[in-house]
Amino acid sequence: MRILVIATAAASLALNVSGFIDDTRIVRWNTLSGQKTQLVGHRGEKAFMPEHTRASYWQAALEGADYIEPDLGLSKDGHLVVNHNEWLGGNTNVASIPELAHLRTNKTWTDGGKSKTVTNEWFIADMTLAQIKMVRVNQADFKFRPQHFNGMFDVLTFEEYLQIMRNVTIDLGRSFGVIPELKSPKLYNVGRSYPRYYEDRAILAMRHYGWTKISKQIDTSQHTDLRLAPLRPLDGACLGPSVWQSFDQDTAAYLSRHTFTPVVALNQDLPWFFTPKGLDRVSKYAQVISPWKDFFVTGAEAYYKANNITWDAKEIAQMGGFIKPENLAKEIHRRGMTISPYTFYDSHQDMSYLCTKGVKPDSKSGFCPKDKRDEFFYFFAQGMDFMFVENIEEANVLRILYTNELERDQWRI
Repeated sequence: MRILVIATAAASLALNVSGFIDDTRIVRWNTLSGQKTQLVGHRGEKAFMPEHTRASYWQAALEGADYIEPDLGLSKDGHLVVNHNEWLGGNTNVASIPELAHLRTNKTWTDGGKSKTVTNEWFIADMTLAQIKMVRVNQADFKFRPQHFNGMFDVLTFEEYLQIMRNVTIDLGRSFGVIPELKSPKLYNVGRSYPRYYEDRAILAMRHYGWTKISKQIDTSQHTDLRLAPLRPLDGACLGPSVWQSFDQDTAAYLSRHTFTPVVALNQDLPWFFTPKGLDRVSKYAQVISPWKDFFVTGAEAYYKANNITWDAKEIAQMGGFIKPENLAKEIHRRGMTISPYTFYDSHQDMSYLCTKGVKPDSKSGFCPKDKRDEFFYFFAQGMDFMFVENIEEANVLRILYTNELERDQWRI
C-alpha cells in the first residue's frame, strides 16, 4: 500500500539544493554506533532509472543515499564492468543486436556455495568490453516504473562508476559511500593468469580512486595492462567511506586480509551462517553481515524449510542451533559486527516476506509487516546499521519519521 504521508513529505524535498533532507538531529539509535541507519542505494536508484546506469547513480545521490552500490563482473578482456547479473539478457537490448547473437550460450558455476545454471544468455565473461558497450540498459518491466529511459544508457565500467562517485561528491558537496559487490569470483577467475585476478583488479581500481589501501601484498605484475584515468581533484571535498561485498566467503576473507576496507559478508543459502558459532566464524573476516531481510522476520529455520533447502542437523546443533529472528541483530552486534539486510523495495512492490504467504515466523511475537512503514520501523528498532533500499526518497522520509519518534521518546526521558 502506498503511504500517503510519504507523498506529502517528499514534496518538500525539492526545496533542498541536493534534492533531499539531510537530517542531522542527534538522537540515539539501536545501531552499533548509536547513529542513524545508513541507506544504501540498491543498484543506484532502480525504482526510477534503469539500474546500474549513470542516471541511476546520480538519482540515488540526489535522493540522499548514504552509500551507492555497484555489482561487478569481469569482461573477457579483463575490464571490470557493472551489472547485477553475470549475463546481460533480461534488462538490456542485447538480444536485438545481430553482431552478438553468436555469444549466446549456457553456463554452470558456483556462487556463494550454491551451484547456478543459466541457459541461452550472453555472459559478461565471454564478451569483450567493446561488445558490452554495444548494449543498452532497460528498466525492469514493472508497470509502475518509468520505461521512457530505456535504451539511453550503456553498461558502465567500474572505473566509470568510481568517476561518477567522485563527481557527485564534488558537485553535490556531500560524501557518499561506495560499496562494490564482487559477483561470482569463481566464474570470473576461470582462465585468468592466477586465482585472485578478479579480486586484485578491483582492489587496484579502488586504490587508484582513493577508496582503499592495500594491507597485504597482491600480485600487481599481472595487471600492467590496467590503464586508469587521471583523477579529478577533490577541491576540498571529502570522499565517503568504502566497503566490499561478496556472497563468496573465500573472496570476502581475501579482501579483508589484503585491504584496510571493511567487508560485507552476504548470505542467503548457507545455513551454518545463522548459528552462534557461524557468526563467530564470520566475525574473523567480516565487519558487516548482510542477510536477506526475512531472516530477521520469519527466521532461518522457517526460511530454509519453506524453500526446501536442507541442512546438516547435527552440524547446526553443534554450532548452537539456529538463532531466533528476534535475537539475530543482537547476536551480530554482540560480536562487534554491523548489519546490512537486503532488499527493501519501493512501496508499489510486494515486500516478499514468507509470513505474508502463510509461513509462520519463528519469533515469539509472530511479527509480519503490514506495509512499508511497519517494515522500516521494525528494522530501525532492531538496530540495522545499513539497509539496501529502493525508492530512496521514501526510505529517507521514513527515516525522518522514525527519528521524530525517537526524539519524542528520548525527550520524555
